[in-house]
Amino acid sequence: MIIDTHCHLYYDELKNDFDDVLKWAEDTGIERIIVPAVDLKTSLEIIEMTEKYEMIYALVGIHPTEVKHTPESDLEKISNLIKSNKVVGIGETGLDYYWDKTGIEKQKTFFKEQIELAIKTNKPVVIHTRESIEDAIEIITENYNSSLGGQFHCFGGTIEQTKKILDFEGFYISFCGNITYKNNKDSEIVEIVPLDRLLSETDSPFLTPVPNRGKRNEPANI
Repeated sequence: MIIDTHCHLYYDELKNDFDDVLKWAEDTGIERIIVPAVDLKTSLEIIEMTEKYEMIYALVGIHPTEVKHTPESDLEKISNLIKSNKVVGIGETGLDYYWDKTGIEKQKTFFKEQIELAIKTNKPVVIHTRESIEDAIEIITENYNSSLGGQFHCFGGTIEQTKKILDFEGFYISFCGNITYKNNKDSEIVEIVPLDRLLSETDSPFLTPVPNRGKRNEPANI
């Protein structure tokens, strides 16, 4: 079964011809699309999608770049959404030091609380780690137990960091279209990830792979 484990179907770039995007994905052989949330609003929107389209499954959670403007009460509301039978994980959560470094402590708090939610509900956690991989690994290390698993999505770490993640049983790594770019240095990272620990994702509508770089990305590019 081919699955796009990370695709933001709620962005306008994909909503404008939504049904065609799904058809092209099916024509490519994709049977499931997992859609990550970035906040409470998108969590609710994705659940509505799952009710309408059989191939769509949901993640619910708060993205690190949204944490600064998000009340903690939203986490409680998100925890209630997990009861939906097509919610398959928590995310995307994690840390992002690229856009804004003023709210790092709140990012860490929300990340830890979503990890706790994943453990409590026995769901995988999907982790965003832009310029923050070492701190994310440290937090996973501090909170790790045998019931915690998940995905380091759009991975861009070092060989040493990759090995640390692979030491966490139940965690997987995925890469996006940027590994096809000429200036990308992650090819040797991909080579050390065992196939049974590697997940497929597009991160659509972003990071379109070569030879379609510069155009909208979509699940059919998996």
